[in-house]
Amino acid sequence: MVEGQKLLGTSVLEYRLSQEPISSFSHANMRDFAEKMRTLLGWNEISYQLHLWVQAHLRDPFFVNEGSDWNEQWVRKPNAAPVQLSTDVFRFACDVAIGDLKFGPSYAYVSADRIFDWATQLGSDLPARLKKHGTGDLPKALAQWAGPGVSATANDALAVIRITQKEESEAAYGQVLDYLIELLNTTDFPRSYAIEYRGPSKTYLPIKGLPKKGVHQLFASAAAYPGLHDKIAAYARTAISEFDWYQNLQDEDCAMPGSFAVFALAFMDTRFAPLMLDYLHTVDGEHQSLHGRFVEAYIDAHGFTETGIAYLLACAGNIQHLRHRKSYPALMANAQSLSALIRARQQHISDTPSANAALRAALESRSAAESAFQEARHAIWGDASSKDNGKRLIESAPTELRPLYEQVFAPIASSRRA
Repeated sequence: MVEGQKLLGTSVLEYRLSQEPISSFSHANMRDFAEKMRTLLGWNEISYQLHLWVQAHLRDPFFVNEGSDWNEQWVRKPNAAPVQLSTDVFRFACDVAIGDLKFGPSYAYVSADRIFDWATQLGSDLPARLKKHGTGDLPKALAQWAGPGVSATANDALAVIRITQKEESEAAYGQVLDYLIELLNTTDFPRSYAIEYRGPSKTYLPIKGLPKKGVHQLFASAAAYPGLHDKIAAYARTAISEFDWYQNLQDEDCAMPGSFAVFALAFMDTRFAPLMLDYLHTVDGEHQSLHGRFVEAYIDAHGFTETGIAYLLACAGNIQHLRHRKSYPALMANAQSLSALIRARQQHISDTPSANAALRAALESRSAAESAFQEARHAIWGDASSKDNGKRLIESAPTELRPLYEQVFAPIASSRRA
């Protein structure tokens, strides 16, 4: 669809909204029309007009911002007219909030919460009912589900999946995985969501710095059963979405959906290295750092193998900061690891960089591949990697390894830059 068609479409939506009198507003008619426009144009193209409608009818007549443009604090106007909004108006406003949760970016929950709050303050009990029961759009079998030793509820208004597992068995974990895959694959459940899990086994991955939350516990415990690995991978592929998050993990613990599933599989089995590399290239490295903890733990456990080096380079190109570890120079000081690093450097040249890597490379006026490689070298050798082009490291290396160190610290040929 070309830009002109999108512009025309949003103009049609604006006109249609303006022609629906607020005094006789029909939720059914406008819901169906807005859904057709969403299907045709996408949520991001229509959400602005829908939010303008909410502001015009729920916010501006009844609330005033006593905060700032950057920190809005909406409070009731003391002399506002009595609220005479119909249930249909409140239902459509809540539809907009739910659209933000289901189809908008991860941060859209802020605008959704505001709409729910405005509606509640204006006397509607609909937000409370939605938060308790969901929208009603999910199939009943998925909104409330139970199997032998396992039960779950999914609320698409809150974007929360609650799972209780009483039985410790491969079959029980398998049921949970099947449920999650079906829920995400067959419905419009929000792509940013929380998994609240209670299970019988307090198992966590041997990775320092990961939050000990239920979602971590679930996938660490399930991964103990090799027969479930393919199901865990299927969940991960379904869940991974660059700008979405597990909503109950915040700040330094924030994690893209699928993170703990991928970490569990890749830590145990190199068969899942392609999945891990896809994850490392997809994750929003500007806002997440947990993948750096995985790479550190993997190298601590397995050394600088070809797989470990591939993870290091992929992570170095898509994270704000990769820490230097004092143990790394000794781990790297062997012909096998150095040769693997040299091969990986050449292979990495042709990789499509992540958005984070491309931006960093542009700011530093160098290729994305070489930017990531220099970050990886710093993680291995620290500040010594950038002094004298590694000359001191080369001179202090064992004689038989010096040619390999020279290749590691040689500048990349300008003709090979990505």
